[in-house]
Parts: sequence; structure tokens; C-alpha cells
Amino acid sequence: MSGEAPGAGWGHGGFAMLTGSLILIPLCVGLAPVPPVPKVAAGLLLLGLWCWAATGGRARDPLSPVRLLPAQALLFLGLGIVGAQAALWAWYALAPCTVGLDLALGARRRSLARVLYAILWLDLYALLHQLVALGRDLSGVALILWTVGVGSAALIFVGLGLVRLGSRTLER
Repeated sequence: MSGEAPGAGWGHGGFAMLTGSLILIPLCVGLAPVPPVPKVAAGLLLLGLWCWAATGGRARDPLSPVRLLPAQALLFLGLGIVGAQAALWAWYALAPCTVGLDLALGARRRSLARVLYAILWLDLYALLHQLVALGRDLSGVALILWTVGVGSAALIFVGLGLVRLGSRTLER
């Protein structure tokens, strides 16, 4: 893509994702009620992921994990709003795992891709669990049911994804 503008040749979906993400990143990071240092770190991680998507990533591929960028920005905002300070540490692993998975998929490194896929998606499900549990102030039976539901969905989703990554569909 050398010499091309970011997102060139992507069609409306890729260009919209890049443009929307570039607007969404400063909004989410700026509005998140977290201390300045975690805010700056999150902004740098998200902008780094945006640069990867715009220049070197496989974001043109509809199955690329780089397309999760807008969701990652919104997740940071949500975790900051509900006060999930401890969960922010798990959030910081998303961008490096996303780039690593994108590289592993591009190089057809199946074993590495499977490990990074599991880490990325289990982390996302855990963060979603925390976001809702803290945002709804769940406790007791409601928290147990929510945890069992999210955990079951995560294991099924990740398990099916690992089967798909282990199959011949990765070799195109």
C-alpha cells in the first residue's frame, strides 16, 4: 500500500471503519473518567492499532481482528464509566493481541493464531462481563447467572473459532 492514502481501495466499509475510528478514539479516550496516565496509554495503544490498520494490517479482510478497533475504543470508555479500574489492565492486552493475531493469520502460523485468538476473545468476554456486572451492580444469583452465561458463551465461541482456525479454511 505504499504511496496510497490510509484506507485507499477499501471500499466504503474499510474507509468508514478507519474514519469512524479516528473520530471515536479521541472521543472515547477523552471522555473516559480515568486518570491521565491510563488515558494516554490507551490513546497511544488505540492510535497505534489505527496506524497498523491503515498501513500494515490485514484490515481489508472482513475476518481480520483489526476491525475490532471501534469496539475496543468503546469498551475502554465503558470500563472507565463503570469504574472498572482493575479491568483496564486486561484491556491493555487487546491491541497487542490484535496485531499479533493479525500477523499470525497473515503468515498462516496456525498454532500461534489459535493461542492469540483464544487470549483475545477470552479477554474481550471477560471485559464485557465486568462492564455489565459493574454497570448493572449485579450481585448474588444475578451475578452467578450472568457469569455462567457469559462464560458458557465465551467457551462455545472460542472453541468454535479454534476449530475453524485449525481447519483447512485458513489455507486460502
